Amino acid sequence: MFQLAAGAEPIAGYQLLSRLGAGGYGEVWKVTAPGDLAKAMKFVYGRMDDVRAARELKALSRIKQVRHPFLLSLERFEIINGQLVIVTELADMSLLERYEQCRKEGQTGIPRDELLTHLHDAADALDYMSENHGLQHLDIKPENLLLVGGRVKVADFGLVKDLHDGMATLIGGVTPVYAAPEAFDGRASRFSDQYSLAVTYQEMLTGVRPFPGTTAAQLAIQHTNSPPLLSPLAIGDRPAIARALAKDPEKRFASCRDMVDNLQRVDRPHTAAPESATRTPVIAKADDAFDAASVTQATGKAAADAHPPRPISDTRPASRPIAATRPDKTLPPLAFSIDETGLRPTVFLGVGGTGASTLRRLRQRLVDRFVDLSRVPAFQLLLLDTDPRES
Repeated sequence: MFQLAAGAEPIAGYQLLSRLGAGGYGEVWKVTAPGDLAKAMKFVYGRMDDVRAARELKALSRIKQVRHPFLLSLERFEIINGQLVIVTELADMSLLERYEQCRKEGQTGIPRDELLTHLHDAADALDYMSENHGLQHLDIKPENLLLVGGRVKVADFGLVKDLHDGMATLIGGVTPVYAAPEAFDGRASRFSDQYSLAVTYQEMLTGVRPFPGTTAAQLAIQHTNSPPLLSPLAIGDRPAIARALAKDPEKRFASCRDMVDNLQRVDRPHTAAPESATRTPVIAKADDAFDAASVTQATGKAAADAHPPRPISDTRPASRPIAATRPDKTLPPLAFSIDETGLRPTVFLGVGGTGASTLRRLRQRLVDRFVDLSRVPAFQLLLLDTDPRES
């Protein structure tokens, strides 16, 4: 590893100027390249024998031959002292930064026509990756959609998967705020990026996400089981976003372009978004990543669209002392024949982050053995989230 500081030259001729950002993935710096050209340089945390760096290098090998005007140009990447370093063209700002500009100007979010133009650029690039190369980006979010000369370019290819490799599995790193339901089950589909683009559209337009969870566990439940909160959107936008957010990937639009085209055909909305849309959202940071495997959980009915969820602190009942009481009713044993299946009914209970990690690994082992868990209803997994405020 080497020290990152202004003036340093990690690659001969590339001088660090200022740090642009950092997260769980690594750091990005503005640099001057040979010819006095401005570039961006990303330093991936960990040495090349670490999982994170090895995963990113594998993704780069998939994307390096893909050329499209709305994909951020990849200039070079190499290993320096055991650390992966990536050089790309320098963007003006991210879609998230553009959103924050609009908020400071008193707007709810990015103006709809402008936002649709940006997302059409992104859709062109994503569909090109999918249709011509069988690739899914799998980390579409406002921070990874960069503005260059007024047009959007898709960036950060650390999770790119080749869907031609049989079962394209995810081993970690997805951002739960924007991840498609299948990602929480460790899978990718050719419609996964469309789902993430739909979440991005609603958030950047209204300031309110369709799934308001604040922890990975809450978001996993909502993305896989709950209907999206679409009331912040104008009525005309809701059918398209609802379709793009379908739990079943096959029920979404045929392509990202189809989704954006559908939104562009909608007449300009006449109904204003409700007051809840003026809230400042809790934007996912680059290091808010989640291991891509699901935890099966039972959830209650989601709040109706017309009633945005209250803050978690408002919905918690006041704590009461624990007191011993007699059961109201003793239930009979489950009508389940052990002889027929050889499996004894079992509930696996996980508590907190460690419990979630353990349940994810256990569920994957069950899937590896039984393939379809509906065939083994004797096994049920339940996670108790002990810190819903943690992001």
